[in-house]
Amino acid sequence: MSVVATLGPKDTFSDMATQRYLLAQGLSSKVAYFPTLKTAFNAIGNEADWGVLPIENLSEGYVQVVLDGLMATDLFIRDEILLPIKFALVTNCQSLAEVRSLYVQFVAHGQCSEFIESLQGIAIHNTQSNMESLNALEGATEPAAAVIPHHVLKEWNKDCFKIDNVTDFAHNQTRFLVLGKQPQKIDPALAYKTTLVVRDDHDKPGVLGSIVTALSDRRINMTSIMSRPTKSQLGKYHFFIDIEGHCEQDNIAAAIAQINLSYQVKVLGSYQAAVV
Repeated sequence: MSVVATLGPKDTFSDMATQRYLLAQGLSSKVAYFPTLKTAFNAIGNEADWGVLPIENLSEGYVQVVLDGLMATDLFIRDEILLPIKFALVTNCQSLAEVRSLYVQFVAHGQCSEFIESLQGIAIHNTQSNMESLNALEGATEPAAAVIPHHVLKEWNKDCFKIDNVTDFAHNQTRFLVLGKQPQKIDPALAYKTTLVVRDDHDKPGVLGSIVTALSDRRINMTSIMSRPTKSQLGKYHFFIDIEGHCEQDNIAAAIAQINLSYQVKVLGSYQAAVV
């Protein structure tokens, strides 16, 4: 049986995305939970055969630790998952006014920032996972609260104050990547998207113009572009790019070859575009 790595513990959104993918694909992989995104990423290809990790949220943008992992990895993106995201608030007391501490996962904090900023006189404690927030609340000795995934709300069966939805955006969703050691094989009947990273290691000017020209000349639709510091010196960036189509299609292969004449291009994967 294969092993799939994801952010734990059980019942995180990462776990929910993983379970939905296993069900949709008819897979019976064992799920291995890791305490941080970095440890989960590093486990893929080692303790785990493949993994499911968040890459982008509707309101908060890209998950930087996963982007950094993709820069250095030899793994491939095999699929993507779009998951609706909704957060609730639970407490161990009878009113919000009593709460003195709030536990919230660092990414969830940004997705519930309007609600959190409305709170007065409450100490905010950021955690590594949403379930860590719930566990911290369970161990709290003072009046406290936790932001948790809405689907976990039913597990907090104490007769305490709760709020059903504290999410900033009604249609909030997170995009997850399925990462593995082998690229996805092309099926001509499917619609694909491809993720590239372009490295400007030799400080040549016009990197963005070269990318756009190579794609637009071949009528390739670029759906996303994200810059990330190289961490070698200030002002130096790599570019993550999502385009429509598969890297084995003639026009995309030609565009990659053109960009690669001046800049190093890495194909992170071609995979079927997900729907909610």
